[in-house]
Amino acid sequence: MEDTSVDRIQSLQQLIPEWIHSGLRLVLVALVAKPALSKFVTHENSVSFFDAVGIPSPQLMVIIAGIIEVGAVFLLLAGVGERLAAVSLILVMLVAILYVGPDWKNLSVLFGALTLLVLKTDMDAVWQPANRLLG
Repeated sequence: MEDTSVDRIQSLQQLIPEWIHSGLRLVLVALVAKPALSKFVTHENSVSFFDAVGIPSPQLMVIIAGIIEVGAVFLLLAGVGERLAAVSLILVMLVAILYVGPDWKNLSVLFGALTLLVLKTDMDAVWQPANRLLG
């Protein structure tokens, strides 16, 4: 039974062109980059917002969320560690949905990150962009 689901995922990966995967990464970057940077540029506003929605330790959580989001943006832009970026964005978006409620942006990032996670299940895929650049 488990082999059947792995085979389905692998056949799905082969059907999807690389440009769709790259486009998904860029869409995620476009959705996450501005809010990620705003957590540092307008730190006090972000802390006030986190406090207003009831997130505990808002000072610390703004910094943690900002670091996670900026790190995910860099990983997605570089095309390495995409699975780590996807998992971290999934966690951040789940917290956002729990505290703020679902909206089009956090649901888009959540489903985009889940899709990216499913599309990139093979470990060799992490090195494909680096191999293209180097040789």
